[in-house]
Amino acid sequence: MENNNTCFQVRNLSFGYDKKAVLKNLNLKIPKGKITTLIGPNGCGKSTLFQLLTKNLTPSSGDILLGNIPLNQMSLKEFARRVAIVHQNNTAPGDLTVENLVSYGRIPYTKMGRSPSSPEDQKLIERAMKITGITGLRNRSIQNLSGGQRQRVWIAMALAQGTRVLLLDEPTTYLDIRYQIQILHLIRMLNRKCGITIVMVLHDMNQTIQYSDEIIALSSQGTVVAQGDPREVVSSPMLEQVYNVHLDVIEHDTRKIVMNF
Repeated sequence: MENNNTCFQVRNLSFGYDKKAVLKNLNLKIPKGKITTLIGPNGCGKSTLFQLLTKNLTPSSGDILLGNIPLNQMSLKEFARRVAIVHQNNTAPGDLTVENLVSYGRIPYTKMGRSPSSPEDQKLIERAMKITGITGLRNRSIQNLSGGQRQRVWIAMALAQGTRVLLLDEPTTYLDIRYQIQILHLIRMLNRKCGITIVMVLHDMNQTIQYSDEIIALSSQGTVVAQGDPREVVSSPMLEQVYNVHLDVIEHDTRKIVMNF
């Protein structure tokens, strides 16, 4: 029976490349309606876990459930109607307009060879552009946008899918600090005001603490070290176990700040 509070359930999950184990017997639940962030050192398997959650990879053993349905029993089209994804490295023809790219989010609902053109399609495309603040860019080509604007367009395309789950792989990578904060504010708004479950990968610990409801910390051995509210589980010992480096965690106005002295 489906757990109404669980979005993804990972059961006895293992995965490896060329016989080298990356993830080992993972068991975890990703809550519905929250922002969950995957953290850990390079090579710990967080990106691999992300790829498994997005059906880009298949587990060596174990399974992943979306609600109460195993991912291996869902077609890619069915999955795309339930989960939207923004990858770290996205490419599109440079002369493609913003509105055309956002419209690609409706492809899971169209028949083969037809473009998204129904009134419902256009309504969701317009909504996605409005929410992400890119309506005024609709006729601009992708090649003429800044990095932060491009990221908003990719998020708008994901929103146009009309799903209740959004997965983002390092959404602030390659952006300057101003655009990083803008994108993180947008992600939090999508969760708080639109009710979208967010799962993302981040590297910056202070951004992780500030913008996440829950973190899943993976060790370099591909196991879960900690999971929970970052304000409760982030500590110097936990970070040392995860990253093998000492980091001071300071309490400030009910918030935690990670410092490296």
